[in-house]
Amino acid sequence: MSIVHIRHITKFFDREFQSLVDMADYQGRHQDEVNDAFHTRTQAAYSLVVLAKLDSSIAAAAVTDSFDDNGIDAIYYDQDDRLLYLVQSKWHRNGQGSVESADVMKFVQGVRDLLDANFSRFNAKVMAKKATVLMALDEPTLRVHLVLAHTGVQQLSTHAKRPLTDLLNEINDATNIASTTLLTQTELHKAISSDAEGSSIKLEVMLHEWGQCKQPYPAYYGQVEAADIGRWWTEHQQLLFTKNLRKFTGSTEVNEGIKETLSHEPAKFWYFNNGITILCNSIQKKALGGSKRTSGVFVCEGVSVVNGAQTVGCIGETAGTNPDALGNARVGVRLISLARCPEGFGTNITRAANTQNRIERRDFAALDPEQERLRKELQLELGKTYFYKSGDTPGSPADGCTIEEATVALACASEDISLAVQAKREVGKLWEDIARPPYKLLFNGSLTALRMWRLVEILRIVDTTLKQEQDAKSGRQRMVAVHGNRFVLHHVCRLIGVDSFDSSQIDFDEAKAKSQTMTPSVLDVLFTHVEKEFPGAYTNSLFKNATKCKTLSEKVTTDPAMRSDRTTAPVKGKVTRGKSKA
Repeated sequence: MSIVHIRHITKFFDREFQSLVDMADYQGRHQDEVNDAFHTRTQAAYSLVVLAKLDSSIAAAAVTDSFDDNGIDAIYYDQDDRLLYLVQSKWHRNGQGSVESADVMKFVQGVRDLLDANFSRFNAKVMAKKATVLMALDEPTLRVHLVLAHTGVQQLSTHAKRPLTDLLNEINDATNIASTTLLTQTELHKAISSDAEGSSIKLEVMLHEWGQCKQPYPAYYGQVEAADIGRWWTEHQQLLFTKNLRKFTGSTEVNEGIKETLSHEPAKFWYFNNGITILCNSIQKKALGGSKRTSGVFVCEGVSVVNGAQTVGCIGETAGTNPDALGNARVGVRLISLARCPEGFGTNITRAANTQNRIERRDFAALDPEQERLRKELQLELGKTYFYKSGDTPGSPADGCTIEEATVALACASEDISLAVQAKREVGKLWEDIARPPYKLLFNGSLTALRMWRLVEILRIVDTTLKQEQDAKSGRQRMVAVHGNRFVLHHVCRLIGVDSFDSSQIDFDEAKAKSQTMTPSVLDVLFTHVEKEFPGAYTNSLFKNATKCKTLSEKVTTDPAMRSDRTTAPVKGKVTRGKSKA
């Protein structure tokens, strides 16, 4: 059936993208060459239609395939989801074959160059997207999705997989930043067939301990095995969320918590998770199981998950990497039939299910009396406002600071580099338990509002100076300035000496001046040791790895350039050191 499938795919591409894909560089070439190039590019674009849910015109504009594309045939940055798609496309007109090892290696090298902001090896089409790519690379929570698409039926060979696996392991060194999808002829044809059928998904859902709502509109509820949901994801992925307000957003603070529960406490997952809501055009219960409510199989047509996309995606990713981790986890699921509902009711359900208040980790920090004490002290002593509750609307930076700024500043001022790394990797973890470290190391009774505010000011100075350095540098030097910001702040704090920041007798203006002049020096020394110790490492991941940052910290601390500059802020008169453990 390969040739038949290729014919369907070809006709779909010709119809959908004929006037959308730029083919100016192939003028005057043989028609077979033009056709192969056109279908290669439309395949890259259609991959983005399938995975990123783009309109065809937007997907076509993302194509970069041409001479000197460095192995990358399409680039698209989803700014809302902070997700960068990088695509390689291989067209096999006979429907046979796969992606060869050499092509994968070229793609991997292109990805490395792009992530290092090394644009010297790319063509004009990639260069036209440079500003967008740099914006993506500057995002601390950026995720990267690597897509290989081809019209053969074979999977990647072991040799072809190896460089891709090595790259993923390197990028995902500290957190799961990168992921990959292989779209073969089978997946492409299935997606095109779904488009022709109106993207209708059919599921047979086994509900355990199920119940029913008959009025005013039919619905069923119960528990579904996490392994079953993992299979839904494997087969349909983002197509499950066609009517949802959000797609699966990958590795986020909330999603890592979901995965942690799945991996370590699967039996408790049902209790901790809010569950999934699924809209269906129709629902039909199978006779299997009769009227017993212990379990039942429900045939659901026209399925769309409208709440719980993150739960589904986390289960799917866990099933793909460690299926045994799902154990006996179950998920609460609601199946709502739209067959007898008035027009627009499904939209109302989607809106309501996605606009409930969500508790953030910072909300738990707001319960700590120390936060209110600091707010009052900052206002009374310095006339500044401390914004630590959700819903607070910060004014200009000169008027005060947020709890996020304060937490990062305190963490980076600690003698322990691991706290600075945690502030970079996931600041919310520092608020996870307000009764224990690391939170108590940062916020405790000995922390003064004056010290906190001064550390925030140093943070802002270092960030501003690093921004100037970023604008003046390129390639990996620029990326170290972007992603090494918390590491640099930590070492600037050590160099200027921050232990006495809760004393009114120090010359704080001189401390601020020193932090500005020392920042470029620390950055240059840091870059030297990054290239010596971890050449080629993806900088976004590198500065989220506590072990590697500890190695770098030791190198930077003992570097002669740093030892010769190491000093403390000048003091006017006697200094009483603060007792803060931050």
